[in-house]
Amino acid sequence: MVKKRHQVLELYYIRAIAAFGIFTIHATGGFALYSEFKSKAMYLGIFLNQFFRFGTPVFMMVSGFVLFYNYRKPEEFDGARFYKKKATFLVLPYILWSIGYFLFSSYMYRIPITLDGLLGLPKNILLGEGSSHLYFIFLIVQFYIIFPLLIKYLSKSMMDNPFKVFVCTAILQAIILIYEFYFRKPTNIAIINFINAYYWKTFLGWFFYFITGGIIAYHYDKFVEFVDRKIKLLIPFYALSIVLFLGEVYLDIYVNKGRYNFERYGSIRPMNMVYGLLTFAVLVWLTRKIKDEGNTLIRLIKSFGTYSLGVYFAHPMVLEYIKIKLMSNFPNHIGYSRISSIAIIIGLGWTLTILLCYFFALFKWRWLFIGKVPVLSTKKEKTPKVA
Repeated sequence: MVKKRHQVLELYYIRAIAAFGIFTIHATGGFALYSEFKSKAMYLGIFLNQFFRFGTPVFMMVSGFVLFYNYRKPEEFDGARFYKKKATFLVLPYILWSIGYFLFSSYMYRIPITLDGLLGLPKNILLGEGSSHLYFIFLIVQFYIIFPLLIKYLSKSMMDNPFKVFVCTAILQAIILIYEFYFRKPTNIAIINFINAYYWKTFLGWFFYFITGGIIAYHYDKFVEFVDRKIKLLIPFYALSIVLFLGEVYLDIYVNKGRYNFERYGSIRPMNMVYGLLTFAVLVWLTRKIKDEGNTLIRLIKSFGTYSLGVYFAHPMVLEYIKIKLMSNFPNHIGYSRISSIAIIIGLGWTLTILLCYFFALFKWRWLFIGKVPVLSTKKEKTPKVA
């Protein structure tokens, strides 16, 4: 039986920031790639697109944190109940959204729905290919599947020797990511070719973040104490990690005199292991300072974290609709080479995405689209105890 544990309130805010980060990545991708070369819009688009690349690693660390925080020992893990909940509140919404993106693409781009397209839909759903962002659900389900093995064979070491597990995990992950990012080449070995093609959407590319989140969960009080004590040292290192993380992208553009390699600099690259982890630490430090939940703005930000799954599912559809409609109807005012357009797309896109999630949250069937979340309420909430 799972022991009732205190809520870690700051996770709501961290989820909200990570969700906004992923949203911003997708909102600015077009500006980073298609703005006039060397325009202000290009540089701003690249900055925002890269700065928020911590979003997926932080989300993965939060996922690992929540699972290991709630299930500390094998005997606390009820597999049947756990997988039933995930199938109902995650997999089913994922399937519905995958079908929704299939129909949305057909409608927006006037693509006829053919028999081949329908026959290919189950494969797209199974492999997380219904839309470019849906790979994350395919990825997180893999960790849910292997979680019983992790908690059985690794949890004790994570509790007793956290630093050793962290270092070993970091080294293994770094080897994979460094090879894939800098040295990957076609081979005659089928398994290597398979890993090269799909590591970015399997646990092989992300286990460091998941395990690290679990280690932090097991030792959260010590982690918070360490971050509070070392924050004056962490901040300069964090600033340096931002410079290096963004700098490698700008350097590539400068050396090659173009954005030919820009799409290579996604969220899954070696430098994000450092950048993502330091961002998580800084976010824990910042969000723990949020105390007044009676403040309307604070409650609003917390709600972004509460409905973050819905935000994740919905935002690419909202963004694509806005971009197509605005850029086709107002080409003289909305375009990829205008800084004002970045502000419009981000502001309007985020607002409409949140409103859509709030709309779903009004109904009993909300779980079909945004998972297991509370009904939308305008009443003030009691502040839960914080671990």
